[in-house]
Amino acid sequence: MDFGCGEGYILDMLAARDVSLGGYQGLDLRTDALASARSRWPAERFTCANLFDPAFDDQRFDTVMALEVLEHLFEPEKALERLVSLTDRKLLLTVPNEPWFQLSNLARGRDLIRLGNHPEHINHWNKKTFAEFVSGYADVTEVKTRFPFVILVAKPR
Repeated sequence: MDFGCGEGYILDMLAARDVSLGGYQGLDLRTDALASARSRWPAERFTCANLFDPAFDDQRFDTVMALEVLEHLFEPEKALERLVSLTDRKLLLTVPNEPWFQLSNLARGRDLIRLGNHPEHINHWNKKTFAEFVSGYADVTEVKTRFPFVILVAKPR
């Protein structure tokens, strides 16, 4: 499951590396983004639904992804708890690595009035603080930085 799949760009990146995800399920609330994803990836499943929709209560996925999503949420802990409940195997999570993400925005002249802070980012983590946040809900097995992001893999308890 790809929570916050948007236009399905992760599928582009995986396809460029000859990686196929059997049983892919993209989930997003933005109908325009999902329309774009469906037009580019017609064989994949994309659903317009809330993560907390009861339709997902009994579903389990091998891997649950939230790629550049949690920094946008008012209650990321609730979303993370739900994501953990949807897999018995693996979580793949990415967030901007702060303050480097914000500083790179400043260097590019982006979001200057907010000192480089993206207007939709309400949560800010770095490698250490994101691993600490996730470890409250799952066992962190790997955490890396790839400028300007934190990439974390975890296993539900």
